[in-house]
Amino acid sequence: MQYNFRILFFMIIAGAVVVLGVFQLPPLTSGGNSGSSGLNEAEFNAALGEELAFCRKQPDAVNCRCFANKSAIIRTHRQPKVPGALYVDKEELAREQASQGC
Repeated sequence: MQYNFRILFFMIIAGAVVVLGVFQLPPLTSGGNSGSSGLNEAEFNAALGEELAFCRKQPDAVNCRCFANKSAIIRTHRQPKVPGALYVDKEELAREQASQGC
């Protein structure tokens, strides 16, 4: 009986650690401006212009300013939001996150 309480206690502690860990990870679309990505203003504006042009070519009814801003933030961020993570296609990730967020 004592053994079962130890397992239950361990499972509760492990579950709490996992939940706290998940809440510590920032969403990929968090951030705010070009300063968070380590780029200068011209580089960020160039990426913003590219994403705005891409959005205007799409037939979907999405807020293009919102889409372009979120997508440019994700695309130009040099460090991944999740430490140690590698994104296979940063452009596809950025556009998918932006289209869902706007």
